[in-house]
Amino acid sequence: MSRRRAFERTVDFLSACTEPVGGLTYAFILVEVAGPGRPPRLPEAELELKRRFRDPARLAANEVADALTFLDEIAPQPTSQWGLAPIWFRVGSSFRIKDPATGRPLRGQDQERYRGVEYAGRVPLGTSGLGLSLHNHASLAINLCIPDADQETLDRVVPWLQEHLPFRLSPKQWRVWTPTRTGTFKARRMSAPGP
Repeated sequence: MSRRRAFERTVDFLSACTEPVGGLTYAFILVEVAGPGRPPRLPEAELELKRRFRDPARLAANEVADALTFLDEIAPQPTSQWGLAPIWFRVGSSFRIKDPATGRPLRGQDQERYRGVEYAGRVPLGTSGLGLSLHNHASLAINLCIPDADQETLDRVVPWLQEHLPFRLSPKQWRVWTPTRTGTFKARRMSAPGP
């Protein structure tokens, strides 16, 4: 999928299926990796990035079109032996998942009720979010949290989310979190919802 198409599909998913918590964030990242897998530098492109954008690490929404054009202009970027390109454009979002039946957020999406327990690196239970990375390729990392979901809710919501996502959800990454006697939460694997 092209970078522009990945961006459009991600924005379409957010618009159709989520209620934002804060706005989208946009940033250019210069990939810094130590050792032999370090991506090559693009000094001319880095200078142009600084010239063209007031603050490449924090872009405004009205700069996104130019950011995508800039990526097209420097493509394809040279890569390291691990396939790392030196300049990435990142889009981030925190959100609540909507109920497809009502268009309102599903109940229970509140990190306070989970006492700060994280289900992924710095992603608290009760929250959902995504990060889209665009460089020579597009990659999307997403965390979805559907609190208090019974089987009927999962069977209704997950296929609807899948219909709008620009990739297939993995059947291996599903967890259910249950409270423990000590007041924390424990994860256990569950089967992927849906048919």
